[in-house]
Amino acid sequence: MKYTQRTPKKFLNEAKITSEDKLFMFLLRLRRGYPVVDLAHIFGISKPYCVRVLYVMLRYLHITLKELSKHLFISAKALEFKKPKPFKPFKNLKIIIDGFELNLEFPSNFQQQGNTYSEYKAHNTVRFIIGISPHGTIVFVTPGYEGNMSERKALEESGFFDMLKPGDVVMCDRGFEINNELLRRGVEVLKPPSLGGRKKFTPEEEILTRAIASARIYVEHAVRLVKVNRLLRFTVPVSMIPTISDYAYVAGFLANFGTKTFQSKKKKNGEWK
Repeated sequence: MKYTQRTPKKFLNEAKITSEDKLFMFLLRLRRGYPVVDLAHIFGISKPYCVRVLYVMLRYLHITLKELSKHLFISAKALEFKKPKPFKPFKNLKIIIDGFELNLEFPSNFQQQGNTYSEYKAHNTVRFIIGISPHGTIVFVTPGYEGNMSERKALEESGFFDMLKPGDVVMCDRGFEINNELLRRGVEVLKPPSLGGRKKFTPEEEILTRAIASARIYVEHAVRLVKVNRLLRFTVPVSMIPTISDYAYVAGFLANFGTKTFQSKKKKNGEWK
């Protein structure tokens, strides 16, 4: 008997995926953490093609937002215009920085196991540092670094120090040991006061501590905006190491298009202030 049937060609609807669908697919991956196989099924495409689309969208968004970030990192003088109330006590404040870590799957490479181990988290991690302007905009996100790297080294590797100018003020947590590096550049460091063996703060130090705490709430909120994405919320697989920096960067800058950090208050006469 002669075999006449042909093996059917695999049906792919790849050409009909619009740019909007590709962006939507990427956002589902980042925000909701959908597995690639599920996204391929939802959009009616093959898994390899889905992987390529996600990677292209990731690189495109990273390059686009990287270019946009140049216009967000503006001078301290320009930031004085309509500065929100929590930041008004701090003149020439350029940026508020804070660090965060994402848990990383236990690497099989022995050297990588040690380099990514964070004593603070007692886990293998990827370390990032994020920065916001006094208006609450996320203006800086470092690449991902190994978990045992210090904040100072991560900032140095990212080129952060070169972005600052003499007279700028940087607000950070007490754990950031960057005083010497910034003072050499004429940049002031603003940290919560330390007791240094004393029993209590002076009244002036207590006021400063409260003021800094009120301001630093907003950079902690920025960290939450990045971690709220399900793709970054749980343990990151080792296979994502080559792209995790881009994902965190895109997540941070996309957060600027969401809910305003500082809401305008309405006056009694109906005007906005």
